[in-house]
Amino acid sequence: MRMGKVALICAGLMASAIAPQLARGAETEVREMVLPTTEGAVSAKLFTIPGSAEQQGAARPAVIILHGTQGIGRFRSFYENFAGVIAAAGIDAYLFSYYSDVDAVQMKSPDAGVRREVFNNRVRAWSSRVSDVISDIRANGHQSRPIGVVGFSLGGFLGTAVAAHDERVTALTVFYGGIPTAVKDEIAHLPPLLELHGDADRRVPLTEGRALADFARGLGQSVEMVVYPGAEHGFAGKDEKDAEGRTVAFFRQQLSAPVR
Repeated sequence: MRMGKVALICAGLMASAIAPQLARGAETEVREMVLPTTEGAVSAKLFTIPGSAEQQGAARPAVIILHGTQGIGRFRSFYENFAGVIAAAGIDAYLFSYYSDVDAVQMKSPDAGVRREVFNNRVRAWSSRVSDVISDIRANGHQSRPIGVVGFSLGGFLGTAVAAHDERVTALTVFYGGIPTAVKDEIAHLPPLLELHGDADRRVPLTEGRALADFARGLGQSVEMVVYPGAEHGFAGKDEKDAEGRTVAFFRQQLSAPVR
């Protein structure tokens, strides 16, 4: 997808496509926290299983979840339930908004050109903010903690930018995203990639997902791409469950070994 089409992701995940709930295990707990970044503090939620990593004698893997264009608010239940599924698998899940207050207002603009310009101007700053959060969650004796990133739609484009410049990201899952062309020329590295896309997606065409997969392979990286026949922008029913299961399995495999 060219960046002109990124602006079309304003609908993010369609409500009808995310209605099925991801079941969060009863043992999962949620902790609210404030994390410092160079652009100001971030309010985040940590979804985890009871018992700290310190008590378990190991640095538990972690995954950062990156929202789509509309932010977290409208689809909060989806993102939180998805985070709960990750946590129930034994992987800490962090959910926060990478937008500033100004970003959030501008990204609600009905003008596609405005949204496109905001992304192009802010993608590096958003990437840095996510990297600051990675530093925060790997601090306090957990420098060996493996980190994964999963991005939905616009968050998938951002996740690719983050993983490209921050080699502490050891696994990347992209739901119906692609290459952030504003920083494409700066990408010389990507971690193992799982790309999930519907072949009926009219917001981020399948060609954009394939381009990302091919680009990552060209960098010598392992890539798994799954295409869902008939699926649009956002998955439902068995496609949603399959994508959820593949994401968990991918992160379990890729984040099983500590990195330093």
